[in-house]
Amino acid sequence: MTTSLDAWIETRCAAAVREMRRAVSAVDLVHRRPIFDWAVRPLPGSVLASPKRAHWDPEPDYFYHWLRDAAVVIDRLPAVLRLVDAQEAAWWRQAFHDHLAFNLVISDPDVPAPPANPLQARTRPDAHMYLRPDAVLRAISGRDRLAEPRFNPDATLDLQQWGRPQHDGPALRVLALLHVAEAVPDLVEPALDTLLARDLDFLCAVAGEPCIGPWEEAPERRHAFTLIVQWDALERGAERCRRAGDTDGARRMAEAASRAAAVAEKAFDPAEGGWFDCVETDTYDASVVLGILHAGRRSGPFAIDAPRTAATVAALERRFAVRYPINRGRTVPAIGRWADDVYFGGNPWFPTTLGFAELHYRIAAAGGPDASAAFARAEQWMALVREVAPEGDALPEQFDRAHGRPTGCLALTWSAAAFIGAAEARAAALQATGPVCVNPSADKPV
Repeated sequence: MTTSLDAWIETRCAAAVREMRRAVSAVDLVHRRPIFDWAVRPLPGSVLASPKRAHWDPEPDYFYHWLRDAAVVIDRLPAVLRLVDAQEAAWWRQAFHDHLAFNLVISDPDVPAPPANPLQARTRPDAHMYLRPDAVLRAISGRDRLAEPRFNPDATLDLQQWGRPQHDGPALRVLALLHVAEAVPDLVEPALDTLLARDLDFLCAVAGEPCIGPWEEAPERRHAFTLIVQWDALERGAERCRRAGDTDGARRMAEAASRAAAVAEKAFDPAEGGWFDCVETDTYDASVVLGILHAGRRSGPFAIDAPRTAATVAALERRFAVRYPINRGRTVPAIGRWADDVYFGGNPWFPTTLGFAELHYRIAAAGGPDASAAFARAEQWMALVREVAPEGDALPEQFDRAHGRPTGCLALTWSAAAFIGAAEARAAALQATGPVCVNPSADKPV
């Protein structure tokens, strides 16, 4: 089957790979932050959330290695290797080797914490409020590093105030590494096993505990996104231990997985039938759908086609359909984070809108009576992305809720990875379902 989306998706996939490469091992870039009198050069293996060297002027400064964003990018490595030629594949393979080494450094529990914030003496007086206090940095020890959401891309601790602790990054890293190990087994090396053991041990200790969520908003809560990816990583870790004959490790991880799942169950909404954002509130949040996508399960309460997943999707669609003017007259709405989001104006996001497309492509690929309808809806979301995507390789973080113009970070690496994820899911759906009659342009308002 061909549709009017095919050529555009092929072109955009190539652009997304180029954009991700700009963010991975970006050793040729230097980001200078004048208010701190500070320059940062990435090391091999780091993954920039954005290669843009911005200063909140107004673009946000995302020149950091976020565990979450990096895991999403590395999870796309098998897809990237299928899309590139041999020379490019060799570069990506080396980048993965470097990525393992980089992560072993930033997660090393034996690395001593700095005695003081080295930026204190040279930071402008009006910017001291952004620095982490000396006492906070000195207190970081052992596996505290695994609760750090981001690091400088030169492998040093983040020296600025941010939302901490966060417990989803190690879980997502486990899932990404296990995916790469299964899909490209010749990339497995001892460093991968060491990193997996470190992350899984941390998850056994913190599973189900409150923390800052994936959107990095205080206070600490028990977020469904974090709980789902913890559960999935621990279950897969337990199975890996069983295969290796490590019965004690398997038991410990299975118990922690059950703990995370039991806490997640408390986020169920009996009224609408879906998952709330967290145990402590009654808000619906698109991150829950992304967590379900990361898990990729075909059965159980967190399955991609489970009734609770469908109810969560429907609840979010209802909220965003009336929240954003750009959604007037559309069959499928542009998707933001949560309805009352105000960050950069509170707009639809590319990773969430593409995530909804990917989810429906994966449902279509699974077959069943709803496959054709799911594929058609996914195509409409992809057509919406085509409508608002700017020229060039980069995909932004957000698009304006009224007019669709790019906003927020204008080159978000996560958006590029999300596009490849949706395109890969589409290819799987086409292979599984065969020809489907779709007019993806039919949803565009007139």
